[in-house]
Amino acid sequence: MTSEAWISGSSPVTRLLVAAACPLLAGCAPTDLVTALTQRAPHKVEAFTLQHHPGGGALSLSLSSPGARHDWIRKASVVTTPEALVHRDGVPVYKIRAQRGLLLGNNRLVQLDGAVELVHLQEPSMVVTGERLRWDTRQGRMTMAINLMMARGDMQANAGWAEFDFASTDLTLHDQVVVLDRSPQADHLRLEATTLHWNLASGEMMAPGPVKGWQNDPGGAVQFVQGVNLTGSSRRRWLELQAPVRLQTRRAGQWQAHGPVLWWLDRQQLESPGLLEAQVEDLHISGRAAALDLQQDVLTIAEDCQFRQPGEALNAQQCRWDLQEGMILASGEVVLQRDQYQQVTRAAQLQGRLGGDNVLRLMAPPQGQVTTELGLDPSG
Repeated sequence: MTSEAWISGSSPVTRLLVAAACPLLAGCAPTDLVTALTQRAPHKVEAFTLQHHPGGGALSLSLSSPGARHDWIRKASVVTTPEALVHRDGVPVYKIRAQRGLLLGNNRLVQLDGAVELVHLQEPSMVVTGERLRWDTRQGRMTMAINLMMARGDMQANAGWAEFDFASTDLTLHDQVVVLDRSPQADHLRLEATTLHWNLASGEMMAPGPVKGWQNDPGGAVQFVQGVNLTGSSRRRWLELQAPVRLQTRRAGQWQAHGPVLWWLDRQQLESPGLLEAQVEDLHISGRAAALDLQQDVLTIAEDCQFRQPGEALNAQQCRWDLQEGMILASGEVVLQRDQYQQVTRAAQLQGRLGGDNVLRLMAPPQGQVTTELGLDPSG
């Protein structure tokens, strides 16, 4: 008996399997091995159970099957409808079910096939399904592939294949990764990436490379967003994309950020500390340290605010624009310039609205001071 003790509940002749005929992770075809097992008349066992006690300590894995077939020449086992429990400190944490299974190399390597399901038994609950699971029980690493889907609360992820580390609870999704957030606050957010690293304990997420997303709900404010190197947290409900970030909203036009963009999902608020530029019809807006409230359609720019359109331009230190009401509040060294009459208006603060004719109509608040300069054509 080695320090990693495997205890079989079938019969004495089906105890420890000491070597694998072909390495599982090298791609041994299970159908060929099943055929070989049948031809060599392997030993059949009913009510097969298996337990793993690393170093003779607490139970780490238990596997049961209503039937098993052992081949002593190939040193392999084929089990039907297996169920397994993965334990941590002797407590069941994950339950795994499949249609069939293959055990190799003294039961160190396991392959499960056909409607494989992994269920996290503790809160928050999680279910991962696929069609093939390959498992190195010694290292605690698992690979799932073929029509992979993970569901956890309002979050769902699909991918071509995934790797799962039981010790670190790191889940890495590969190949056409799609993440869906079905929570009411996120308006059915859909993200697409090539690779996604997700720690299921902390909720931290990271997707290197380009990321695309949009909100499928008709009421969602974001029609399209694209950036690179996504980071975030599924627990604290935020995402951050690195520049360049492009954003198309249903009511607030097109946006481009030259710095990172932080998206608070539950508040539906976007924040960008760097330069942000937007285009709403003929109106061009730019500034730094901007925040866009997607629920209220309110844009706030804390530094270097500029509104420009044909015939006029507004510059201020800060500004707030209510897109639903069309109301604009500009403050801090405000300068409004119009081509007509070469008009220049200066004030500490101006407020008003952008009318339906796209003309800025602004005035100073009560007790506010305004100076206006006009340049008149002498020939007129």
